[in-house]
Amino acid sequence: MVFTLAFLTRPKPGITLEQFYEHYTDIHRPLAEKLPGLVSYRQTKILKEGYRGGEAIDYAAFSEYTFESEDAADAAYKSPEGVSLDEDTGRFIDWPSVLTIPLAELGTYRR
Repeated sequence: MVFTLAFLTRPKPGITLEQFYEHYTDIHRPLAEKLPGLVSYRQTKILKEGYRGGEAIDYAAFSEYTFESEDAADAAYKSPEGVSLDEDTGRFIDWPSVLTIPLAELGTYRR
């Protein structure tokens, strides 16, 4: 069964949103794409103003890492590439506020 880990993240204190997104796309993404067993990876910017100008969102990004299985995800994060990715995460993401969401797909609709 395909296994996805999703992360809601925000910048480390002292890092601007501009610096955060630049690091996220230019440095973090290439490191993430090197994870062994990674099937797909998606970075999504969160719109701070919320849906239709509703309640403001206090997170900056949503990342999705998809693997063939939970075991494959565990192995990837224990690999040298995974250790390097975690080290980079600590450089620009506020670790204590990260929300980790394990996902198992129930179905997909595509046009």
